[in-house]
Amino acid sequence: MHTEPVDPELLLGEGLEKRAAAERVAYYRRRLDRSRVQVARLLDLGCGNGYALSAWSSPGTAVVGVDNSPYRFGRWIAERSRHAGYLVMADAERLPFRDGVFTCVVSSGMIEHVGVDESRPPYQVLPRPDRDEKREVVLGEMIRTTEEHGILFLDFPNGAFPIDFWHGDRVGSFRRHPTPDSLLPTYDDIVSWTRNKATVRLLPLANRLQYRQVSRWWWGRLLRIPMIAFIQTLDALRWIVPNTFIARFYPFLVLAAAPSPPAHDGHLLPVPPGSVLCRACDSADEYV
Repeated sequence: MHTEPVDPELLLGEGLEKRAAAERVAYYRRRLDRSRVQVARLLDLGCGNGYALSAWSSPGTAVVGVDNSPYRFGRWIAERSRHAGYLVMADAERLPFRDGVFTCVVSSGMIEHVGVDESRPPYQVLPRPDRDEKREVVLGEMIRTTEEHGILFLDFPNGAFPIDFWHGDRVGSFRRHPTPDSLLPTYDDIVSWTRNKATVRLLPLANRLQYRQVSRWWWGRLLRIPMIAFIQTLDALRWIVPNTFIARFYPFLVLAAAPSPPAHDGHLLPVPPGSVLCRACDSADEYV
């Protein structure tokens, strides 16, 4: 049987993601502990191969991942014995869940890929005419599926920072871009797209990044310590400088959002036609 070759850069990125998933979850768990939100149901939107779902899984917490990539879904099935939680293959613009079902929604490195066409090598990005509208819809779906007193976490490379360390010709390479960028959103973009739906605030970046991708290159190892010090300085200034100003200087943004009223009813919808559900076991009855 003939199979298409897999891009070595993709496999390398997956290896880095597998290591980073647990550390990313640990960062957000600390934020949840400080917020005292008791998470009963959690959604990881744009979960990729689902590595973070097992890290999120704990007694009393139901974990659901959503991704729209058939390749990612295939990898999930191939590695399902290692995973916990559920994976739904669905469009982030039409999430197959009722209002307010999740206590917490997390989306890491996903929003920048909405409404654009990307290709490599060399890395190129072409925004679609309705890019901003699509991103606003996705954020609206995240807010809609979060309960009234729940919390959303969103992170992505910052479009207001002129260098992108996450989307280059190769894993760990960088991309210089104008500001605003055709790919990456900014803090002000997120605030605008969620206006009247949620309250957005900037979170500290320290301990969120581990610099593994850029550390593959000599310049990345050289810049690692100065960058850590730079981020610690920004985090300290975050308390006295308005978010909309200080956010411009971060290479990567981590945001929290609290949904605005009204409250939601909080039940799962059956998965609609066009969505695919997979669990680490063979039965999906518990989910629907």
